[in-house]
Amino acid sequence: MSKLTTLTFVAALSMLPLSNVVAAETLSESFAKTTQNSELEIGYSDLDDFLGITVLDVGRSNREKAPRPSGNTGTRLKKRINRLTALEGNRIYFDNFDNVKYVEALNAIQESLEILPNEASLSQFNSNEQLAYWLNLYNFTLLKEIAAQYPKVDIGKEFSRELKSDFFNDKVLTIEGHSLSLNDIKYDIVLNKYKGREEVIYGFFGGVIGSPSIQTHAFRGKDVWRQLESAAAEFVNSNRGTYYEGRVSALYERYTPFFDGKNKKEAIKDHLLSYLDDEVYSDLANTSADDLEMDIEDFSEASIGNDRVYAAGVSFNNAALIDSARVEQRGGENISNFGVQNFVAEGLISKAKLNVRFTADELELLQGINKKYQVTNGQVTIKDIDAPNNQENQQ
Repeated sequence: MSKLTTLTFVAALSMLPLSNVVAAETLSESFAKTTQNSELEIGYSDLDDFLGITVLDVGRSNREKAPRPSGNTGTRLKKRINRLTALEGNRIYFDNFDNVKYVEALNAIQESLEILPNEASLSQFNSNEQLAYWLNLYNFTLLKEIAAQYPKVDIGKEFSRELKSDFFNDKVLTIEGHSLSLNDIKYDIVLNKYKGREEVIYGFFGGVIGSPSIQTHAFRGKDVWRQLESAAAEFVNSNRGTYYEGRVSALYERYTPFFDGKNKKEAIKDHLLSYLDDEVYSDLANTSADDLEMDIEDFSEASIGNDRVYAAGVSFNNAALIDSARVEQRGGENISNFGVQNFVAEGLISKAKLNVRFTADELELLQGINKKYQVTNGQVTIKDIDAPNNQENQQ
């Protein structure tokens, strides 16, 4: 097909409803293209600001169990806790979901991520930039949806039945004409695009203690695999990930499709051994893969300061949480990781609404590409014609 014919064909397609144009492709096919030698980078400084004053960094696990609650905790403990894992995993102050300004900032950031592909098709980025984008979009959409339904949503219950949960399966965002759910991002797009790179599972926060931690910084394309490896090491070397007698997180059974090989249990065991660096290593090495018990669960909210979860953990955790609850100096104002009520400055909301994702040079390049390759007001992008310098490649 000639380039002229392609233009005519695409123009004809543009007369159809967009839903009909994209319906013929599966999600994994629709987002398969990359420009591997692209040097375009997506900026996430606003995400860093938000996460830096929202996430309570608990630090590396010391494998200690939480003490049994004493009789003087009163009504602070309203749920049974998993003593094995209660002191682990980064936390978010969920009560801020009742704070209007906080939610406005969260929504502005999520919206800016969602509309980014309207300015620059994801196919114009390399696969690492795309992965960082999907992980950041997933995590901020998760937080936005929790906030929208707070306090009615029971995120622990929803995550425990993630594959069948309306919360994770509802179409809550639109990317390049595709209505997507959280599970679409994780189990269709990322799973198919990065299959065999099992570290990607550590980039998905589940809102609960037993999931990989929410990070204190946004994922970035140039650092994404290093960031994921760091998150993997933290999770695997915690009681949430592994324990003695061959016990491992129940999430590994859920995430078996992300692992290569015919024997998934062997692949999971090899993966865990590649990250373990404490005394659990020898215990797991001497356990047959078939004897792995994928039974460690903790579906408590990954929250702090919320009466409905293990709020008393701060006083028990050998000062790990207390040290993380430090007051940071930002922009001349004291901002507490607990008292995020003071955080939501109008500046961050405004910043999220501005185009802070690209440099001026990158914006000029993107505008040129869009003008050259888009028809009918950008509704249909011509992907069949070679990009400048033959950059467009299939992954």
